[in-house]
Amino acid sequence: MPRVKYISFQTEQSNAISEANILCLGNFDGVHFAHRALLRQAKKLQAEQMPFAKCGVLCFERPSVDFLSSNPPKHLTTLEQKLKYFADEGMDFAFVADFEALQGLSPEDFVKDVLIGECACKAAVCGYNYRFGKGGTGTHDLLKELLAPQPLIAVPPVCLEGDTVSSTRIRTLLKEGKIKEANLLLTTPFSFIAPVEHGKALGRKLGTPTFNQTPPDEMLIPAHGVYLTRCLIDGTSYLGVTNIGTRPTVDADAPLNVETHLLNFDGDLYQKEIRVEFLDFIRPEKQFVSVEALQKQIQEDIKTARERI
Repeated sequence: MPRVKYISFQTEQSNAISEANILCLGNFDGVHFAHRALLRQAKKLQAEQMPFAKCGVLCFERPSVDFLSSNPPKHLTTLEQKLKYFADEGMDFAFVADFEALQGLSPEDFVKDVLIGECACKAAVCGYNYRFGKGGTGTHDLLKELLAPQPLIAVPPVCLEGDTVSSTRIRTLLKEGKIKEANLLLTTPFSFIAPVEHGKALGRKLGTPTFNQTPPDEMLIPAHGVYLTRCLIDGTSYLGVTNIGTRPTVDADAPLNVETHLLNFDGDLYQKEIRVEFLDFIRPEKQFVSVEALQKQIQEDIKTARERI
């Protein structure tokens, strides 16, 4: 791909890059509450001082940590999800950059050649801890100096529920099964999109038919257990009960499996792309003494899900 790809969110698609752009800078994994504060600060700057400019985002196709860490964290969002959330917040466009093509640039060259040269940056918004350029040596203070006299707004830490909002904090909550707390910070339910796969029909044999999915490899998977979920199928939402785990009662040594029983649905779902949104944690995964005990618990899980709707 080119070093920087331009994607317009405007109704009338155009390949022409605006001559004056306000850029939000970052990785934006999750596009969470603090990220949206950056996006809204850019819209405020546009409305109050630069109505002639377009407002958008510069992010990487894959987060920079994927290349800089030997054990990078799993993602909270795919690129496609990020782009949707940017558009939802009123951004006009996104520049999607190839990190490997840019990581060798000095901070000075990154600003001169990429921000100003390729992206027509006339103002920028970033987080207080934004780093850029080779080795991450560029700080927001240096960026302000290099962009001058064009304005730079560095947004301070954003706190919610008594602590700084960050992708790291959200990952921790999800790994602990604290889905409601994570969703509060994300501002939208944690979700993934994946096709329905053939399973072993174990759910149907237990009287509760399910569909099976394998989330994208790069996506974080919440704690093993049972969740209340909302599933988007062909434009219609259905509530469901989703199990994440290895099904220890009926399938010893099985790999990780994500399976969902839909409430009030009957139909063929094989090979459909389904978005599963996690709404609430019902219980952790456990091994039952018998299949009958598992069947009873599944009915209890469904009852609990209906009570929480």
